[in-house]
Amino acid sequence: MTNACSKAALALAGVLLACAGCGGKDPVGAGSPATTNPGDTTPAPVPPAAVLPAWVSALSIGQWFAIPNTPMSGVAPSPTPAGNTGPQSKVIAWTSFVVDSRTSKVYSLANGGHNDYSGNEVDVLALEVDQPAWSQLIAPTPNAQLTNCQLYYADDRPAARHTYYGVTLNEFNDRIMLFGGANWCVNGGFFTGISSYNIGTNAWSPSTTHGTLPSAFAGVPAYSVDPSTGDVYAFHEFNYGRWTRGTNSFGTLNPSGNGPEGLEAMSAMDTARGRILIAGGLNGNDHHVYTLSTNSFASITFGGANAATVPVAAQGGMVYVAAIDRFLFRLDGAGGAVFQIHPSTFEVTTFATTGGASIPSTLNGPYNKFLYAPRLQGCVYVPSHSGNAWFLRVH
Repeated sequence: MTNACSKAALALAGVLLACAGCGGKDPVGAGSPATTNPGDTTPAPVPPAAVLPAWVSALSIGQWFAIPNTPMSGVAPSPTPAGNTGPQSKVIAWTSFVVDSRTSKVYSLANGGHNDYSGNEVDVLALEVDQPAWSQLIAPTPNAQLTNCQLYYADDRPAARHTYYGVTLNEFNDRIMLFGGANWCVNGGFFTGISSYNIGTNAWSPSTTHGTLPSAFAGVPAYSVDPSTGDVYAFHEFNYGRWTRGTNSFGTLNPSGNGPEGLEAMSAMDTARGRILIAGGLNGNDHHVYTLSTNSFASITFGGANAATVPVAAQGGMVYVAAIDRFLFRLDGAGGAVFQIHPSTFEVTTFATTGGASIPSTLNGPYNKFLYAPRLQGCVYVPSHSGNAWFLRVH
């Protein structure tokens, strides 16, 4: 990655600083309060099972498949937005995607940030078709309208950012939410913006829609969404909070029990038990579950043949698959290895896979580029910008 330095964490005034293409990340203060959340608040209906495309139907459980003609590089905008490493940063610059569980479409939104890439385009990969392909839904802000180290560009669209884990689906309001990150900025720095993209209207929400995060969450929190409410839970350096969808506001939580550090930890919502697993993290310290109904943490112990893979899972990608009642996660290395965690015993074992030997390693972590598409009965993974997306049949 040109002119990019390796991830390093430094404690300074209790805020993580890191380097990614420009310099140290600085704390960003909280901004204006949130405004009322517009839009329909009727829960989305449970999506019916998809008619599986032929390429999915042909796969066995545990089989990886390189989806032909799906390099993200095929939708690079022209002219190319500013940045040291260009459109590849949408994948390699500490970024996440999100899958719409109702349509199996994978979205990349405003991925880039720091000096790496200023492009805030919206790209989508449609999977419920015989020949999946990426397309651009919204073009990036023109270079003449870029602003430096601001939450929004001059055209009122969100700045590009390292999204880390901060991208979630809000089915209730037909939106994709973006929380914080590290924005397009010459001097570098975490920022606290909360933004959203309206799926149905194919438009960014105005900059005044959601307000900002508290400064304690400027960094790399673990984020998990409760799909039954649309609420988003955040865990960061022993600070805990929740964005409540119904009130469009972010508030701190004071759970009982011993809580996780949450810094760069992978997490996922166990919808069967109403709790979130927070695992790994930058310092390998996180082995906790958060129960929503009681607002409480509990420490757990990972066991099984592959328990040692969890402490090194900073920047890992994890999902919960209700159909098999397992957490699945993968790390950043090459190959098809996927691990599973039993949600009650927390035994960690391998999920048997085939056909993934040529999956490349991903630079700067999978984060949420490993995603579960329930209608397609499997997981999609985008490890590189120039290569194909991959799909793993899991049930």
